[in-house]
Amino acid sequence: MSESVAEKVRFSRYEDFRRWTETQPGYWILVHGEAMPSPSPSRIHQEISARLEMLLFEVVRRTGRGWVYDAPLDVKLREDTVYQPDLLVVLREHADRLRPTHIEGAPDLIIEVLSPTTAHLDLWEKRYDYAQAGVQEYWVVDPESRRVELYVREGEQFRLHASAQHSGRLRSVLLPDLEVDLETIFRDL
Repeated sequence: MSESVAEKVRFSRYEDFRRWTETQPGYWILVHGEAMPSPSPSRIHQEISARLEMLLFEVVRRTGRGWVYDAPLDVKLREDTVYQPDLLVVLREHADRLRPTHIEGAPDLIIEVLSPTTAHLDLWEKRYDYAQAGVQEYWVVDPESRRVELYVREGEQFRLHASAQHSGRLRSVLLPDLEVDLETIFRDL
């Protein structure tokens, strides 16, 4: 396949998409069959992601409760929908979702750090797709407004459970040992 990046490239099967991405520069996601480039995150985005990953590592990996991964790692929600969340957690009881090349199905927890170019996707399509696939908890971190929103799954959709801006603490429902202090996450950025 030799389509230019400007042309829309569509896939109905993950394996075809994965083979195609191996010949393309950069990182790609698959949104309802359409291949989309995933832009490089900013330094501030990376700093926030790293701080959150350290917290997740302490609560999940060191206690043996599961696995923590960061982008880029494919999360295949359906054959035609593959995302690369900034951070994700797969609990031990869902180890069957771990594949050598990707996560097959819904991680238990996902954190997305918003970027100006992908904020709409994170707030709308991804949130809907994550809930439909079975993600139990979804965190959205906005570096510009210094706001964090914590969503929990109810039925097949997310409900806003808690949010804070600039300061305060948010505690995970899924992982009660996970508490995020906003002042620490956004300090010196």
